Amino acid sequence: MFALFGCEGGQSEGDESAASSPSETAGPFDQLPAPVRAFLDNDSEHPFGEPGENAPPENDFFAALVGVWSCRLRFGARYAFPSTWAFKYSAGGFAIEHLYYQREADLVPPFASIERDFHSLAITLYDPAEQAWKLVSVSNLAGADIAPATQAMTGQVEDDVLILEPDAQQDELYSRDTFHDIEADGFVWTQYESRDQGTTWTEAVSIVCNRKI
Repeated sequence: MFALFGCEGGQSEGDESAASSPSETAGPFDQLPAPVRAFLDNDSEHPFGEPGENAPPENDFFAALVGVWSCRLRFGARYAFPSTWAFKYSAGGFAIEHLYYQREADLVPPFASIERDFHSLAITLYDPAEQAWKLVSVSNLAGADIAPATQAMTGQVEDDVLILEPDAQQDELYSRDTFHDIEADGFVWTQYESRDQGTTWTEAVSIVCNRKI
């Protein structure tokens, strides 16, 4: 279950102080970066949407991330923070859409070379027909020669870890993304790389997140 702001309570018509004060929803959402606010619906009753009726129950695993998270990125020995990662229900509640956003000033090499704020938008769902997880992502890395600007991934949940691999791996460098250590107030995303066609894997990038909303 999630603590959604502005979902409960009310005020009487004669309560002038309550009428003139900001709502509970306005406070935390107003503090978010503008691109993140634009991404979210900001519906006071359902600010992150709702699960769809008859949506695959497997989606509940990833839906645990619905909300807004404050994150820090580790790339090798370099750290970059803060960043914001927001998740909401999408596609009629059958998928979870998410936006990772980081200001240019908070990026570290090689990402800093894009010379703009970093936006990465993705949608994740469980596909019962294939009995697999699917993730499709797009970002504004086009032209930066850092990572693909678009990507399609397929994976499975194993021991409470969602493991996703690109549908088209590069011959010389395989990659694997994982969402793990998912708890009510935190989760970790880690990307691994392999230079021997998946025999051994080493950590490349890690993002540690704590719940903000």
